Amino acid sequence: MSVTTPDRPADASTRAALRALPRSSGGALRLAMAVLLATDLVGGLVAVRAGVNTWGEAWGPEALLAAPVPMIVAQLLLVWLATRRLGRGAAVAAGLLATACLVSVVSGFFDGGLGNAELTAGLAAYQYVLLAVTTAVGALAIRRTVAALAR
Repeated sequence: MSVTTPDRPADASTRAALRALPRSSGGALRLAMAVLLATDLVGGLVAVRAGVNTWGEAWGPEALLAAPVPMIVAQLLLVWLATRRLGRGAAVAAGLLATACLVSVVSGFFDGGLGNAELTAGLAAYQYVLLAVTTAVGALAIRRTVAALAR
């Protein structure tokens, strides 16, 4: 790939690589969101089975092993927008998704759920897995934001 400068426009291979960048970042983001969705669904089921949440709590504000349903829905919608749009529209959606993931991770440390006394060591470890997957989605959302703006 050649270097592009103001006095030397991008060649065809450079332009092709730049066009492909948003699609590759979008695919990784969709995959990571699918993993996060599965992690949230399994976490809620495990929490109910372990008796640390009821069915009504498992995906609500009291959830210990999953994100609340409104956060899950918002993340899904933002991933859809970030990967279906180009340019500023994708960048805004991806930036909002990165912010939502940051809020989700930070709240995990301050809402009293992380390391809750009711949790076994295995359930507490699952909380860290959920935080790690959420962080990965946030990082990929930042990547998508940069890729969309570079277009």
